[in-house]
Amino acid sequence: MSQCIVSWQQQMNLHRKEKNERKFEESDGEGGLGNLNRLIVRPPGHSGKAKRGHLCFDAAFECGNLGRADHITELEYDLFVRPDTCRPRSRFWFNFTVENVKQEQRVIFNIVNLGKENNLFNENMTPLVRSTSRPKWQRIPRRLLFYHRSLVHRGRKILSLAFGFDKEEDVYQIAAAAPYSYSRLQKYLAAWEKRALSFATRESIAQSTQKRRIDLITIGNPILKEEIKEEHNVKGKIDKKKRVVLILARVHGGEQPASFICQGVLDYLVSSLEKAVALRNGIVIQVVPMLNPDGVFLGNQRSDLLGSDLNRCWNRATTFAHPALIAINQLIQKINAEKTLQLDFIIDIHADVSHEGVFVRGNSYDDVYRFERHAVLPKFFGMRIEAWKPESCLYNMDNYAGGSARRALPTGATDAYSLLASLGGRRLTPTGPYIHYTEDAYFKIGRSLVKALCDYYRHVGVIPPREGINIKKKESRRRHRRKRPIKEKERSPSSSPERRVLAGRVLSPPIPVTSPPALRALPVRNARNATLRAKPRTPYVGDNILPIITGRAVRTPRLSVVDLSAYIRTPPTAARARASARRLPARARARLTSDEGDTHGSDS
Repeated sequence: MSQCIVSWQQQMNLHRKEKNERKFEESDGEGGLGNLNRLIVRPPGHSGKAKRGHLCFDAAFECGNLGRADHITELEYDLFVRPDTCRPRSRFWFNFTVENVKQEQRVIFNIVNLGKENNLFNENMTPLVRSTSRPKWQRIPRRLLFYHRSLVHRGRKILSLAFGFDKEEDVYQIAAAAPYSYSRLQKYLAAWEKRALSFATRESIAQSTQKRRIDLITIGNPILKEEIKEEHNVKGKIDKKKRVVLILARVHGGEQPASFICQGVLDYLVSSLEKAVALRNGIVIQVVPMLNPDGVFLGNQRSDLLGSDLNRCWNRATTFAHPALIAINQLIQKINAEKTLQLDFIIDIHADVSHEGVFVRGNSYDDVYRFERHAVLPKFFGMRIEAWKPESCLYNMDNYAGGSARRALPTGATDAYSLLASLGGRRLTPTGPYIHYTEDAYFKIGRSLVKALCDYYRHVGVIPPREGINIKKKESRRRHRRKRPIKEKERSPSSSPERRVLAGRVLSPPIPVTSPPALRALPVRNARNATLRAKPRTPYVGDNILPIITGRAVRTPRLSVVDLSAYIRTPPTAARARASARRLPARARARLTSDEGDTHGSDS
């Protein structure tokens, strides 16, 4: 029996290996290939100078990615995404330019080697395009996008784009999402640093393998001031530790939304808004805006220069291969060693290519109270962030994510999360339209993240309540408000609760034609209701419910109401009560035996 199990496991492993080889055979050996550098794709048999309409592909720039372009027909081209350096199976991000086009030229681009088949291109996500004369990114219409399984390409799923060029002098750029480069980050941080000199510091904690800066931004004063100590004095006990929040972003090069969200966080923290000022004064926020600058610069999807997925190497980082991870680990150890600081949260910002909206991945704990405390901050996220997807949130301890930041970094009471935003878009209602994310939408997610942190720390009492709200003044105003006399309204017989009985409770006795004494005792209606009483009344048979689920009002039948007033017991009058009290109890009848009362001759 054991030999059969072993042989079956060997067969399954061999089947998986063959399947993976078939799936990725086209990218084997491409790990060392570079991007296309102004490659002009000519038709077969053509020689000499390129003509107008022979497309020129280029991806030899920052964040660019395109490894190969094949001419199929005059109207069709097969494009191959360049795999990550030293990691041939990571292929999703693409970013390239096309020039030397002809006026009104129509083409079909087939991106044939995407590494992840189940992605948002299956739904409503579309790539972006811009040109030199129109520098703003625009979505390619969904009707021009086809994500299908092609028999010509050995049954793989390919992404086909039907595109038309309208200006010969323009250079067109096509990308999976709006790119956010390393150079753009450095320009932004240089301008941001000038605005935040009084309360923020910027330093380089490490250098990447290609000698690029890894910046650390510290917002807030780590030293607890005396006036803040007085605010935190609760029942004679002073909280001497200042809370610290660590935010990490862009650990994967192809997750562009993480940088936009991080920029939204920094923009909000440098503003003069009340929540931003309260956070700067109450806690310390440390931000690492780009953990993998080499992967971002090279246009990789997940890996760095050496082919390492940094979000799987936190538990086995080395100084040579992962200098950024070593620097972050040393930073956390330094915070934990300080007696005046307490690290509360580690938030790792990512982007997802398979889900819509915004959601969180956290850890699970055996202690119920520890897990409940771990799930508090995501609840504040959900109240602040638009298109929150609680059904996509996961709290687990799976082995496949053992080297991730949320699994390897938290120690003691520190909570670590992975905040993920969709690379495509979201739906505000389950049946609502699909809305693509823009740069401003990602900025808004970052601002909402800061607001959620402020709400949490006000909830636990670390940050004082908002100034300018006088609760006592509101209570006194409500107390001295003039009380209006309550007018008693006559209740109509049809609206009294004792008159409304469900249809299922109706028994066999028929309803009497004559009115019962309870109805005859009611006062006569006034003249205003005479006209209404003369008209036949049509009861309302619908309720407007389920607007949240369906997005529109749905009329559903209401339960029937039957007049059973004749069977309602009215309270007895005083005379009837005295008469019933003087009445003697009825004489009990003799119980019949089975022989006397049985008419069917049975003995039961």
